[in-house]
Amino acid sequence: MPPSEEDGPEAFQSDAPGLLDAIARARRRMSDLPGALSGELDRFRDRLDKLIRESEVDNYRQIRIFLRDVDDIAADLRKAAAEHRLTPKYVAILDASLRRARKRDFYGARKVWHKLDKITEQSSELRRLQGEYRDRYRGVEARIRDLRKRIEHLERVPKPPAAKAEADAFVNGVESLNRAAEAAYLDFLSRSRADVAIPLLLDTCQHHGVGIPAPPAGSDPDPLIRLLNGAGPGHDDIRARSFYGLLELPAYSDAKLTHLYGDSRMIRTALDAAWPWLKAVRDDERRSLQILWSDDAMGLQRRASALVDFLVRLNPMNDALARAQALQAELASGGFAALQSATRLYSTYGADAEAKFDGRAEKEIEAARKEIASLTAVLKEFPDPAKVEAGEGD
Repeated sequence: MPPSEEDGPEAFQSDAPGLLDAIARARRRMSDLPGALSGELDRFRDRLDKLIRESEVDNYRQIRIFLRDVDDIAADLRKAAAEHRLTPKYVAILDASLRRARKRDFYGARKVWHKLDKITEQSSELRRLQGEYRDRYRGVEARIRDLRKRIEHLERVPKPPAAKAEADAFVNGVESLNRAAEAAYLDFLSRSRADVAIPLLLDTCQHHGVGIPAPPAGSDPDPLIRLLNGAGPGHDDIRARSFYGLLELPAYSDAKLTHLYGDSRMIRTALDAAWPWLKAVRDDERRSLQILWSDDAMGLQRRASALVDFLVRLNPMNDALARAQALQAELASGGFAALQSATRLYSTYGADAEAKFDGRAEKEIEAARKEIASLTAVLKEFPDPAKVEAGEGD
């Protein structure tokens, strides 16, 4: 958990001397008590506390385990006394508590055990002070690490070749072109005569990379072209239908086709042969002219030229042609690639890319380096927490 603002790195320099003085005073009060500073007394006290809490026994085997644990603690206590790791007073208190516990006098054992409360409270306060100093010291170190990571990240962020507003306008421009081109294409399919639309679609899908589906395997548009080029009253009516109008004819009955156009078999044969292609054009009508801002710029140069030529032949009533020509000019000048690169950087790095473009990142890096130098100097003024806990420098 990161420290709060009032306990943050900035306050460490002013608070650390007071913490170190409090730690030193606490250590001096316990300096003549072997085992209190080292934690030996606390470890024995915890073992005895656990033994008393788990003293519920109801059969011979559990009593044997209980007595074995008492003997283990007693043996360790004798060893600690022989090595002078505990003062005789605390050894006597712990030994008396163990003797009462062996007799199953758990109330008396705990009453004797509580005579150690005062000294354990002092050691707990010392550990609290040492822990607070350690956390505050490590908090400054964590702040330095975070600042260094931030500097490394900002240095890795490339500077975008264009502003965020220009990149957003670029994406919006591509989307506007797609909407305008789609509207022009759908208007062409719904309004143009079949004898104009079908040859134009067939020529475009076979010789220009606009995106209109080519005739799939098994389809043959030639009978439909011959039907549209035929002479006679029925043929004139078919030629006058739109692309979508042709798609309605297979639903007509033979009698209706014969009545309207004179020869139902010829019409059905032509439409059946071309139907897979007509269906593909209909299914892809809203995707055929679409362009992605992330498409390869070199490949888009060829496609944009074909798209402009196709829109010229459509003679759109909206601004699709003008937008396509503007896109073609951007591709030729290299502006499209630059804006594309900028858009990718803003998508990847977000606000950091914006800061890199307008120069705020360099200022942040400079400020972070100054803060690192300041915090490093602060840490050099005070000892490492490990040395404080070991009592070095008291």
